[in-house]
Amino acid sequence: MNTVEAEEEYAEDCPELVPIETNKQEEENLDFIVKIPVTIITGYLGAGKTTLLNYILTEQHNRKIAVILNEFGEGSAVEKSLSISQGGELYEEWLELRNGCLCCSVKDNGLRAIENLMQKKGKFDYILLETTGLADPGAVASMFWVDAELGSDIYLDGIITVVDSKYGLKHLTEEKPNGLVNEATRQVALADMILINKTDLVSEEELNKLAATIRSINGLGKILETQRSRVHLSNILDLHAYDTLTGIRYVFNILVIFLM
Repeated sequence: MNTVEAEEEYAEDCPELVPIETNKQEEENLDFIVKIPVTIITGYLGAGKTTLLNYILTEQHNRKIAVILNEFGEGSAVEKSLSISQGGELYEEWLELRNGCLCCSVKDNGLRAIENLMQKKGKFDYILLETTGLADPGAVASMFWVDAELGSDIYLDGIITVVDSKYGLKHLTEEKPNGLVNEATRQVALADMILINKTDLVSEEELNKLAATIRSINGLGKILETQRSRVHLSNILDLHAYDTLTGIRYVFNILVIFLM
């Protein structure tokens, strides 16, 4: 058998290649699954959390933000108009505002409101969740990792803590019974961004002392000084604080220390 005949015989033995059919629509759907970022807004009573959220709700910023106000917060005209009782039960009504934001008021940690909000996908691209003044943001943040169903739609982008310049130092140094860490310290320790608010009400010396105390509690979080909770959205949105393993380990370590 010559060389040409051998090559022809080998070619006949080779299996024919058949193209594999793929579901292009399914692939396209997977490519376009976008999770919604969530930022937790926390801070002690009177620090300016709700003032910050009201500012976001009324400013023109070309962002579609869903804001969940906590009814046990500082109170606002917008917030009070959102609580509706039907059949003796309080439920959330989402109000669409002129600047494209969505807003609702809740009496719990806001997770149920987020679950209901997922039914309105397409109307918003960001979620801000306010906690109560005495809430531990770590407990709220942990739900985004524990709840698998919730985690498939959203991700925790960052924790913002608002601190009152005038009373912040008092709150942070207050001793609690039985050696418990106070709420204000927890809020600062877990923050990715700390807003020292109402800086116009204190002296530079008082401000520096407060900043030093905050830095001793949280050496990694960024600090920004504000008045009347006015801050550019780029400073508190799209932080991606937990995109890396380092960020997740940091929160885990803090939680372990506080729970011991």
